[in-house]
Amino acid sequence: MLRQRFRTRARLLADRSGAIAAEFALVVPILLLLTFSIIEFGRFMWTQNVLQSAVEDAARCSALNRPGCTTVADVQTYAVSKAAGLPVTSDAFEVTDSVCGSSGKLVEADYAFNSIVPFVPLNFSVTARACRPQPV
Repeated sequence: MLRQRFRTRARLLADRSGAIAAEFALVVPILLLLTFSIIEFGRFMWTQNVLQSAVEDAARCSALNRPGCTTVADVQTYAVSKAAGLPVTSDAFEVTDSVCGSSGKLVEADYAFNSIVPFVPLNFSVTARACRPQPV
């Protein structure tokens, strides 16, 4: 009886069939955090790129006095149309006369970036700025 108990105990101690499940449970949270962090960083870079492109296009349109870009409200609306995919309003864009040329236009934008993954806390402001002088 005692011998059988030792054999059973030795067999249970030598059994490694649950080790893979335990290792998987330890590694998966780290792997998921890394994966979703990379996804969120990619979203942030895309947001920055779209916002910067919209600001540059709006500054160029304003500096050239194109039809539809003559007033501040027109330039803001134009910038919103160029920020395709971002849920921005015209209030996010600010248009001012600048010192980047004799009579240039400065367009700035501020957008609140919020993470869509709850355990990756990336919530901060994305800014973009572009200045174009009017051609002489």
